[in-house]
Amino acid sequence: MTATPPAISVVLPARDEGDRVGATIASALDAAAGPDGVEFVVVDDCSAPGRRPVVGDAAARRRTTIVRSARHLGVGAARNLAARHARGRVLFVTDAHTRFSAGWDRAATRLLAPERILSVTILDSTSAWRGHGCRLVVPYMGTRWNTAVPGPTPEDRRVQVASSAGTVVERALFARLGGYDEGMVHYGGFEPEFSVRAWRAGAEIVHTTDIEITHRFKPREEAASFVGAARTALVHNCLRFGTAHLPESMILEMVRLHALEFPEHIREALVMLEERGAWRRREELAATLPHDFAWFVRRFGLLDQIGRPLPET
Repeated sequence: MTATPPAISVVLPARDEGDRVGATIASALDAAAGPDGVEFVVVDDCSAPGRRPVVGDAAARRRTTIVRSARHLGVGAARNLAARHARGRVLFVTDAHTRFSAGWDRAATRLLAPERILSVTILDSTSAWRGHGCRLVVPYMGTRWNTAVPGPTPEDRRVQVASSAGTVVERALFARLGGYDEGMVHYGGFEPEFSVRAWRAGAEIVHTTDIEITHRFKPREEAASFVGAARTALVHNCLRFGTAHLPESMILEMVRLHALEFPEHIREALVMLEERGAWRRREELAATLPHDFAWFVRRFGLLDQIGRPLPET
């Protein structure tokens, strides 16, 4: 590591990613306008033997810290751990299988401002698809991609949810927000919950087309297998997200939707919800955040997933 603190810390959680980590780091360094101002913090999230992160050449290794976990942390806790080891003023949160557009670091530092989080454009490595941040699906508590290019005004560029593969935030703001919710488990729901909490805390999320991250999305069969194995965690995380933020009148509807779609997983997910202190989390956020969820609804003119107005209490 260099003696001078870097300007940007790239946060990379990695579980069984192997040499994809090295390819991601090489891409970021090659595309950076000022590579000497960039460091990489990789959390090896209990990877299997033979599939641990491989960084690459000596230049990349000098700029990389690998933090190894003996237990499976999951996406949110792994990112939080990486952030605690980061030295840069700016965190660039991405995945361990991405490619960076030219000048990404200069654009990130130019576009950031106090209380602002950047959501970068996400490209699919196998198609012409582009994602421009996400929007919330209520009361299911999932997300949908924005695929239309945002308009020219500042308001057009504000988005509800930043993508996991391209979230840029000042480290001090990340710490003040409390990072990702470690009450969630393993995978799913971390980005929308963090984003809604950031808005409620008084920050803003602004999309940019000046930074593009090309992402390796899992092929269909691989994705189906992965999601199937993680389904209980996914259901729990959606329920915890909704319990933390939704008006009480919508929480039962959220639970009913998940129970109808995932009857084999709902019981265990509800047990986890209670064991992991979801209602206590709700009370903590209500007591500390300046805006409630009704403010977020008004801010974006949010409707529920079938187009009905949302209750404010």
